[in-house]
Amino acid sequence: MKHIVLIVFAILAVCSNAIDESNVTRASGGSIKTELGYGIVLNKESSLQREWITIHNNAIPADLVGTVGVKTIFEPGGRYSSGNYWYKAVYTVKASEDLTAIEVRFLIFDIWGDFLRILSATDIVDLKSGETRNFDATWNVFSENEVSEYYASIAYIARVRTKTGLVIKADPTVVVREAQKFSAKFKASDLEPEPKKK
Repeated sequence: MKHIVLIVFAILAVCSNAIDESNVTRASGGSIKTELGYGIVLNKESSLQREWITIHNNAIPADLVGTVGVKTIFEPGGRYSSGNYWYKAVYTVKASEDLTAIEVRFLIFDIWGDFLRILSATDIVDLKSGETRNFDATWNVFSENEVSEYYASIAYIARVRTKTGLVIKADPTVVVREAQKFSAKFKASDLEPEPKKK
């Protein structure tokens, strides 16, 4: 019995250390309004501010600088198009080891706390240890309703590839814990983007 108790304490200590390796920052993501041009504004009557949450994982040899998140933008169309909605993220990464690729993910939630989707950005670029680099990414949004109801994003570095070829993945524990603050139904399997069609 004594051995079982010691094993349980050891497991709890490991789990606690994994969580302690991460810290979470929060900031306003700006107004929930989206400018459409010609004086038209989506969610014009709302005073809501979006929420940005960023997970900083010390076990990954790279970190997102500050608190980052996703904005919505509208790109007016031409003669035969009404225009396009986009999610856009601008973020800065600091490497603590020589890297050759990095994947950043953003979990998107609506005003009701429901999980909408995951946005993934992979940058295949050499980053030297100690180097800081700016990145940006955009994703098409096909529904005006989704743009209107998008409320919060959780950003984190999902994985990196080191110069030696080692792939290091983020522990999902803290990510799932933060996501479940919005949606109790969120699970670890939701962290995987849909496979790309070939």
